[in-house]
Amino acid sequence: MRTLAIDPGVSGGLAWTDEDGIVQAEPMPEGMTAICDRLRELRAEGIGAAVVERVGTYMPGNAGPAAATFARHCGHLDATLYCLGYSAPQGPTPAQWQKIVPGLPKGTGAEKADRKRAIKEAMARRYPHLRVTLKTADALGILTWANNNRGGQ
Repeated sequence: MRTLAIDPGVSGGLAWTDEDGIVQAEPMPEGMTAICDRLRELRAEGIGAAVVERVGTYMPGNAGPAAATFARHCGHLDATLYCLGYSAPQGPTPAQWQKIVPGLPKGTGAEKADRKRAIKEAMARRYPHLRVTLKTADALGILTWANNNRGGQ
């Protein structure tokens, strides 16, 4: 079954395998209407499963209003996927899917930029036919995790 991987958030992205077996990725569309339209199009193309990075809960140190906005966005994605007929789009935590990235720097804070660049570089090596960006790299990592752990394409 073809799988859609979603890195939620404004700077997130979408990744999937097309009908020819080629991995595709794009940045998250801007605005909820555009997101819903794009997810509907991908569903119509025959993508049968969705995996969403398991985020959107409160993390110590995050600003309350920003955390609430992000959690609402994640809920909107879940509701859209549900309305499109996807069942429980459970996905990995960042720590779970990032285990597939070789040599990934560990830690938080100042190392976040280094970790994001390492993920981007690893996904660019894995998918040389794509122009991998910081917006699409995590979605590609989530898709790779899903394909390794769920047998998706």
